[in-house]
Amino acid sequence: GRKRPRGGNDGRAYNSNGKNSKGNDYNKSDAILNDRKAQPNRLPKDHSWRVNEWKKFETFIKNHPPFNVVIDGANVGYFQQNFGGAPKHVDYRQIDWLVRHLLEQPSSENYHIMLFLHERHFSPKLLPRWAYSIIDTWEGNCAPYDRLTLCRTPGGMNDDWFWMQAALLRGGQKDSPSVLAITNDEMRDHHFQMLAQGSFLRWKERHQVHFDFGQYDKFLRRRIVLLKYPKSYSRRIQRLEGKNGSGDAIAIPLPKKGDEGRYVDGVHVADDGAPEEETYVL
Repeated sequence: GRKRPRGGNDGRAYNSNGKNSKGNDYNKSDAILNDRKAQPNRLPKDHSWRVNEWKKFETFIKNHPPFNVVIDGANVGYFQQNFGGAPKHVDYRQIDWLVRHLLEQPSSENYHIMLFLHERHFSPKLLPRWAYSIIDTWEGNCAPYDRLTLCRTPGGMNDDWFWMQAALLRGGQKDSPSVLAITNDEMRDHHFQMLAQGSFLRWKERHQVHFDFGQYDKFLRRRIVLLKYPKSYSRRIQRLEGKNGSGDAIAIPLPKKGDEGRYVDGVHVADDGAPEEETYVL
């Protein structure tokens, strides 16, 4: 039988076995990064291999060429897969639709994408045969996939740690492009663990891209990918400078539908009468 796809030694895919990768409006918060780095170090001493794996990954990210997007592969692959009789594996086609959508955009010539998936999603016990060819393209050199890095995160560790760290670490470096994170995960369990919860929520508001899938496009031979990019401004209390000596004003955003993901408690629900559009009081 055919062996499961693995990243070769050409330096294109990050694997937990040590094989490496091909080769801003966010002012990084040291508190956020320190919180992320501390997570593996809080493990018992007999789990020191996780600390070593984490350090190896950080070195990999620092040495990787600039990238613009990280994808939470499991979140995309399990999207709308909770129906009766659904397979246990992620929808590899669905992940590929998103990757191809990004790489085939006219404005994406300078894009480089990091796709993160846990190692278990490549297990021959879970991986369907039809998905082998998809993974081969992810790890191949044919355009446009030559601008994709597949990162297999190791067993025994939370794959969310890896794509979040990649977005925070490289997106906050001087002269590096701002890094967007594509996921519908609101990451509430992660900012509960952090000391810099406010800084993390501000980062999430400016860098998280939500996704959805529309109707099937016969020409593209895939479902249409719908992306909701973050706004170019932060929705919070702001001071407006007056013109011609008219004085300054304070703009206060009012509640609206969709505010659930903006608060640390993770349980805020807008009132039934809250509008969908943004409204402010001055």
